[in-house]
Amino acid sequence: MPLQERLTLIKDTGFDATCLWWEDEVYPKTILVDHMPAMVKDAGLFLDNIHCPYMGADRFWSESKSARQREIDTYYSYIEACAKHEIPHMIMHVNDENPVIESTELGLDSMIHLVRRAEEYGVKLAIENTLNNDIIHMLLSEIPSQNLGLCYDSSHDWIQGQSCGDLLEKWKKRLYCTHLSDNNGKEDKHWIPGDGEVSWEKIIPNIIDSQINFITMELLSSKIKIEDPKKYLKTAHKSLEQILNMND
Repeated sequence: MPLQERLTLIKDTGFDATCLWWEDEVYPKTILVDHMPAMVKDAGLFLDNIHCPYMGADRFWSESKSARQREIDTYYSYIEACAKHEIPHMIMHVNDENPVIESTELGLDSMIHLVRRAEEYGVKLAIENTLNNDIIHMLLSEIPSQNLGLCYDSSHDWIQGQSCGDLLEKWKKRLYCTHLSDNNGKEDKHWIPGDGEVSWEKIIPNIIDSQINFITMELLSSKIKIEDPKKYLKTAHKSLEQILNMND
């Protein structure tokens, strides 16, 4: 479905804001990423954040100085794009395929450089929990800047062996963005909230207690197949309202 149609459906469903994956769109027609923020605005939506491509994020921790610098320079361009388009948050992964990081001082140094650039441009970096929460704890503890915070992904956090809400409890005061979705407790399904095993009674009070501006879902599917885009969006919107209202 073309981007403009997707944005119109999101707005018509009752959502106030959305986000973008920060790469050119090539299907069903090419749209340059630099043109997308204006399309979001034209649809009547606020663009709260972009999600950076993360395929090279392991290089932040590389012993190769040149490899680290190439990745840092790439993320500098994302920060500058946020500033250019007045996008307040930039979501990023701090690693990709390798969940075990040994050279922590190198990755910390990489992140310090990014945070300094974010401070200069007035952009907030939101690091997303993936497989290794120790990295998230370390970076947020070592870098107390208000330009570095958390993007909390509930599906990532509700797979066996993850924190099941404890990460959010600890860092809710530095929560900048959410990727809310559900799963079966075993696989990263990114279902509609309420479809699976995620304990929303534990998560939602901490989100409400944060300073977050928009509560965002990152959805890929649902437990029961829904083919119609309008029905899918309406089901997701209603489910989000229900998990928010359970804490009233």
